[in-house]
Amino acid sequence: MPRPARGVRGEPGAGGGAGCGGGSGGRCRGAARGGARRGGARRYPGRLALGATLDLAEAFGYYGLFALLSVVVLGQVHIGQRAIPFFYLIGNVGALAGGVAMSSFFDRLGHRATVGVTYTASAAAVGLLAAATVTGSAVWVTAAFALASACGTAAWTSAYPAFTELFPTHLRGAGVGFSVAVGRTGAIVGTLALPAIATSPGPAWSYLLVAAFWLTGAAAVAIYSARGGVEPAGQPLEAVSALQLAGATAQGGA
Repeated sequence: MPRPARGVRGEPGAGGGAGCGGGSGGRCRGAARGGARRGGARRYPGRLALGATLDLAEAFGYYGLFALLSVVVLGQVHIGQRAIPFFYLIGNVGALAGGVAMSSFFDRLGHRATVGVTYTASAAAVGLLAAATVTGSAVWVTAAFALASACGTAAWTSAYPAFTELFPTHLRGAGVGFSVAVGRTGAIVGTLALPAIATSPGPAWSYLLVAAFWLTGAAAVAIYSARGGVEPAGQPLEAVSALQLAGATAQGGA
């Protein structure tokens, strides 16, 4: 009676997995997934860096906006306790408007252009919030906060589908997961660091830092576009994945 085939590196084994011994299907699948993640990082380092940069920039920028409000803005501009709920309500109306506006021109303007424009607008809105704070006017600060919320929401809602489209289907979960993990780190650091920065170097530096992160994201997507990155607007996700794979093969990984 012939013996069952033994697992040999690079050959099918009795457990059904390449390079795995018999009876270890779960371990084989885990190893395959881990190999896919490591292979994705090696094959698409540029896209992984872009996804991480976009999420880091939007997380630091968006959560940094609210850290600035609590530490700097509302400490310098008097808004009564009864008016605070309406202040945040107006900010949320601005955020809703920003998300709706983004969805209306995301495909018409193009995904890369939308991300670049909204990130740049978010940086500018932080500057306007700083200028409004200097005036001491609650009205101007409320208007600037609504605008910053609109631009920030448009930015992060455009970033998520944009960096999802960077990766081929079989690596999308790992690529997006890594990008979001880096972004959450930025949110934590931004929330903790900005109060200290506002206290020691001064409030101007905290505004500049938040704006700089937004601009870093805009610069990253501009570099990707200049290097011939795929424009996914108006195309099915499956077609985008095929184009990404073809582009990586032609460029030797990007």
